[in-house]
Amino acid sequence: MFLCTSKKTITCLIVFLFTAVGYSQLYNTEVEAKLDVNQDNNYLNIKGVAINKSGSQKSLSYKLSVFKTDQNNNKSKNQQSGEFVVDVNQQKDLSTTSINFDKNTKLIILLLIYDANNAIIGKDRVVLNDDGQNSLDIKKDIANKINDTSIKVSAQLINNDVEAKIQTNQQNDFTVIKGTAFNKTEITKSLIYKFIVFSKVESVNNIVEESSGRFILSANTKVDLSSITLNLDDKLKTIAVLLIYDLDNKIIGQDRIVFNDDSEDEAQKKKLLLEKLKQEQEKSQDISVEKKDGLELNGIVVEDTKTKPGRDFYKLFYSLYSQNNINGNKVVTIKEILALGRNTKIEVIVGDDKIFSFFVRPSTEYLKQMNDYAIISVYKHFKKLEKESKTIKRY
Repeated sequence: MFLCTSKKTITCLIVFLFTAVGYSQLYNTEVEAKLDVNQDNNYLNIKGVAINKSGSQKSLSYKLSVFKTDQNNNKSKNQQSGEFVVDVNQQKDLSTTSINFDKNTKLIILLLIYDANNAIIGKDRVVLNDDGQNSLDIKKDIANKINDTSIKVSAQLINNDVEAKIQTNQQNDFTVIKGTAFNKTEITKSLIYKFIVFSKVESVNNIVEESSGRFILSANTKVDLSSITLNLDDKLKTIAVLLIYDLDNKIIGQDRIVFNDDSEDEAQKKKLLLEKLKQEQEKSQDISVEKKDGLELNGIVVEDTKTKPGRDFYKLFYSLYSQNNINGNKVVTIKEILALGRNTKIEVIVGDDKIFSFFVRPSTEYLKQMNDYAIISVYKHFKKLEKESKTIKRY
């Protein structure tokens, strides 16, 4: 009898666990809970929103709770609740509240949406000033965020469901730069955008204008996110970047446009320089290898890169190449080419021979590791050429 009871208990526990897992997977599937949080000086404006993603009207209820802990560890709770009806593919504003807020106050904001059986079907949560971090602060390391994309997100997924697009319009001496988003799917989405304009290069210190915010994008709909008007200098390189994030802070849409781009001119100059160096090198080498007349070019490393990680790798390579006094008698070219999707590939070329190659990743440690491999490969290649040269000479 005892054994039978135990089996029944275990069976009940298993059913309960599967039920719990099932509910956890249903959050925000048919109805999405979303918190819209904005800071205005010392006040925090909080709005709870419900988005009906299903094909039927929903009668639901909600609870919006704010848990507050001040610097003296005093705790307080503010809660609002109610019932509501939301139509098919519609958004419903549930409740709005404003509270005092400063950097010493920790806040946990929780929005729960319940169905008619009082089961949670939608949930959103925002934490502010947890361990000194304020998630409302606009991060300035946009360049690093862009580079991290190649690690966190597959390039094939960008602009698939939601397309980011930058449009420009000239109005007299001013250029209007507008960021837009287009939802290609049949599902309403809650997203975040960041629209940044840099001068010269994409770095923190060169941000000219920026805007960001959360927005709701209905199915098969295009919306204007933000516009920036600038009086662009004809001689100054300007870069506009639009990023669209999902709720997991992953980039799903991206666009980039460059004004007054001189990269093609620089590439042409590098190409001409490389050809000139090769011609000088050929003139300086004696066919017999025994005597060398004229000028011999040693230790030349040429850069032909397209991205910041590519330039970083060139600097690492040239530094280590010089420190080790390799001083090869052939031109070494660090060339960056387009690869799959939006990725790029570095090729290390000695003379006309490709010695080493790898796909670029914006990680300093990774670039240093690839640099070590590249230096070893180039060193071995020059040793091989030297050995072959001596063999020909003896013959």
